[in-house]
Amino acid sequence: MRQQEAELVKIRAATFIPSAWIPNTRETKHTAEFRGDDREFTPHAVNTGRSRVEQEAVVDFTRKTLTEYGDTGTSVERRIREDGTEDIRTGKASNDGIFCTGPVWHDGIVEFEMHASASNPLVPHPSPVDYVLELTVRRDGVEVRGQHDGFPCFEFYVKTDFGPFETLYRHDFRETGDESTALAGAMEYEFEAHV
Repeated sequence: MRQQEAELVKIRAATFIPSAWIPNTRETKHTAEFRGDDREFTPHAVNTGRSRVEQEAVVDFTRKTLTEYGDTGTSVERRIREDGTEDIRTGKASNDGIFCTGPVWHDGIVEFEMHASASNPLVPHPSPVDYVLELTVRRDGVEVRGQHDGFPCFEFYVKTDFGPFETLYRHDFRETGDESTALAGAMEYEFEAHV
């Protein structure tokens, strides 16, 4: 982050599946797959329908407010029968599990948490994608301690005032070898970062 004291600090978080389609690992009579987000890491995917989870928190030091936004992408399942015909099902996960807690304001500092937990609505008894961020935001920097699942990809960015986004942290399951089974159970990864 720049050394000048910021009035606004935006934290942007997202989870996404880089592939256009991924196999449905459940037993089915037909070939089945889920639509991915068909993108790579970028802070500019919010409101494009190209994320599984997206969340923003905007700290306004002048007004002493924390404004939050959270949403989920539309899940699409495509089943291809032996004769080549397709059935398409769609659903949208609730965004109730995407929220911020806090904030606690100190002199020029705010501490809060960003939480996300959302499941594929087209899967019976699904394991959710999860992350938790513990943030300390100052006018001249951001510190984060976080936890997340091994799947899918996770990206976290920071923007001050109306400048460009800076990468806070990224996780790419293609590099770590994690699969969708990493959604089950506790969050596998912990990290600390600051800008």
